[in-house]
Amino acid sequence: MPTPEEEQLNANIELLLKLQMKGMDGYRKMKLQNSIADIKTEYQAAVQKYEEKVKKGEDAKYYKDLADSIAKAVPNLVKGLYSAVGAFDKGDYITGTAALMDICASVIPVFTALFSATGPQGALVGALFSLVGQILSFFAPKQPSLEEKIQKMLDHQQSETQVIALGGFAHSVSSYSYTLRTKSMGEHKMEKPVALAGTVSLTPGSKTVTGTATTFKKKAAAGQWLTFDSDASGTAYKIDVIASDISLTLTTAYKGEAAATSALKRMSRTTVKRSIDEILEMPLTTEDEADDFLGEMAELKWGLREEKGKLDVPVFKNWEASAYLERAENQKKEGWPEVLGVWCQTYTDLLSANMMLSGLADPKTLDRRIKETQVTNDQSPLVKAVRKECHNALIKLKALLRHLRNSWEGDYKEMLKVAENITPAARERGLYAHVGYWDGMAHNILYIAAGTGSKDSIKWDYKKNTAWMSSISIHVPSAEKDSFTPKYELLVCEQAPNRIGRHTLDSITGHLADGAPVIEPRYNGGERFLDVSAMAINEGLIGIDFSTHPKTLVSLAIEDNGPNYYVNLYTLDKDNKSTRVNWQPGIAGTRDIRDLYLPPTTLPDDPDAGALADANANPPGPPLVSGKTNVIYGGVRNANHLWVLAWNAWATVEGPQNWSSYNGIEIDPYYVWLFGKGGIACATHASMIKCRQGKIKAPTWIYHDFDKQFKQPEVRSLSPCVDGTLLVAMLDKIYTADYKIDRSKGRVLTSSWVERGGNAKQVIKMPIPCWPVLESLKANLQAD
Repeated sequence: MPTPEEEQLNANIELLLKLQMKGMDGYRKMKLQNSIADIKTEYQAAVQKYEEKVKKGEDAKYYKDLADSIAKAVPNLVKGLYSAVGAFDKGDYITGTAALMDICASVIPVFTALFSATGPQGALVGALFSLVGQILSFFAPKQPSLEEKIQKMLDHQQSETQVIALGGFAHSVSSYSYTLRTKSMGEHKMEKPVALAGTVSLTPGSKTVTGTATTFKKKAAAGQWLTFDSDASGTAYKIDVIASDISLTLTTAYKGEAAATSALKRMSRTTVKRSIDEILEMPLTTEDEADDFLGEMAELKWGLREEKGKLDVPVFKNWEASAYLERAENQKKEGWPEVLGVWCQTYTDLLSANMMLSGLADPKTLDRRIKETQVTNDQSPLVKAVRKECHNALIKLKALLRHLRNSWEGDYKEMLKVAENITPAARERGLYAHVGYWDGMAHNILYIAAGTGSKDSIKWDYKKNTAWMSSISIHVPSAEKDSFTPKYELLVCEQAPNRIGRHTLDSITGHLADGAPVIEPRYNGGERFLDVSAMAINEGLIGIDFSTHPKTLVSLAIEDNGPNYYVNLYTLDKDNKSTRVNWQPGIAGTRDIRDLYLPPTTLPDDPDAGALADANANPPGPPLVSGKTNVIYGGVRNANHLWVLAWNAWATVEGPQNWSSYNGIEIDPYYVWLFGKGGIACATHASMIKCRQGKIKAPTWIYHDFDKQFKQPEVRSLSPCVDGTLLVAMLDKIYTADYKIDRSKGRVLTSSWVERGGNAKQVIKMPIPCWPVLESLKANLQAD
């Protein structure tokens, strides 16, 4: 009977095996899947060693810590990897880069446990590190060049000496990271697949491939690679031996689904320059092979040492840039967010390159080769003198890798101090917006403010280039997701006339460009638009006509003369042309609308997470986290329930306990928020879906208790920002507070509420654009 820890590990390993990484060739898929499978084996080995030590009455702490660290690392690795794949597929490189940092952070505790001073000789774990190294090497080319961001930053701020210093350091790190990646990954060429005649039968777990009307002897050779059309994963398998035209053996067992007849393709993979893991796996059976191995090792060690030396001078320049970021007078400058973004990405590149090297030169393989080349190993075919040379080369590489890991320790600690010091200012450099009042409460107008880096009163700027309005929606367009200075898209639910307008909003300055009407009511004005929610459109979104080249998905809450309440979806192209989606669910009483794509993974500690993994429920969970369909929430206000629309079906779920109504709804990537006379409450999207599936009576609501600063106030509007800020309109004023969610207590905990000026019907806060990278960088440095 597996333990709960083993069940969780197995479930997460299955998630890793199911993940499809677009553009990964068959050879890489094979290596990735082998590493994933080996993680389970190595975890079981650590558990077995622990149990053996306990039975003998010996100290078993090392093996327990190692097994626990693996069990904890894998779920976080899964979350990071799914996030990275989803982000990079959508061109969201900032979120993707942050996810890579999360992946690095997930395995640092395993490194710590493995290299504990109390640990035995010989590494027990290697697959997890190898997997992370492969992941980082796969994503490295997908990220836009740091050089482009550096140049853009310098173009904007040529007069700042410290910024130029950061540019110089960033260029050096970019060069160093490129070299590490090259040495870690090597250089290979895979020829285009060539279809082979005939078909083959395939049996899972078997290395034997049996052909029908095939010509293996003439058209294939040992060492070449095969892919099978019936295998959806596209994994490549290396040919070991060809017995005849209709029979061959693979080097590894086939892992796909059984197939009676499958077409197949052949490929040849040429190594131009060996990767570090390939160097470590070079054969050592003859003196000639040993000479080749020693030559590769010498070049590898010299290159690593040389490249690290090149950073010794530029690294001091970086501290000038760090000091620039920490000075309060600079934190108000327009260019500060962009400088912070480049600083964060520079260190992200450095950390990921170092982690890639440590992963691909995995300690288990290195220790195995060291043991094989020991002078006492009489099984080695090498003479002792040659064997000793190889052994010394491996020992020196191990020492160099340890040195490279440890040499940045002081810098990393200082970087963490800087990152923590500037986090409060970064949190206050977000963009604020609110729909305020004109002529008492007769009309609503738009105010925008760029954060100044401090919690002073917000300097609201009334935007005169809009119509009267009832509500707004702000999002990052797909084309801007890689920018540290993006231009947001702002959709306005306009009044007099009632229609939807579209504007561009500068994320740093708060400048609002003149807008254009994009959606008009149907039925000769018989429709009334109540609320709007918009987001960038995901490629392949189910139910969308992509022949119109849509850029934005708009969800509208609508009331007609019936009165009937329903939802409409529209897409917008770059020229402001709208296309209505032929779908109109009736959702009684809805006055608020919020729309999102659920993240690819749930929060690790969400007790309702299983709902999004259940493919047999109604609605099914997996499609909802695929990024190919959206989830819509409809708020009714005058009753204690809200609509949840998912997978072309809709129904209501219960609101917070003892509430009778609320004033509105909001969402963030993981939570739905309700607010009103009852205060503030939230529940995870997983909990909402679990309720929709009929597995629980009501979502698991989490509540905020206002402290002595206020009696229970009525909250008019709320915006939960991913930077850990709540922006709230209540008591005819606007307040902010930092917050965190304590699931064990079922409470939203906040700092003291700070009055920020203004009075609003609706509030929105957008984070500083580089926030995901800053937070993930801090998490990585803290783990280290």
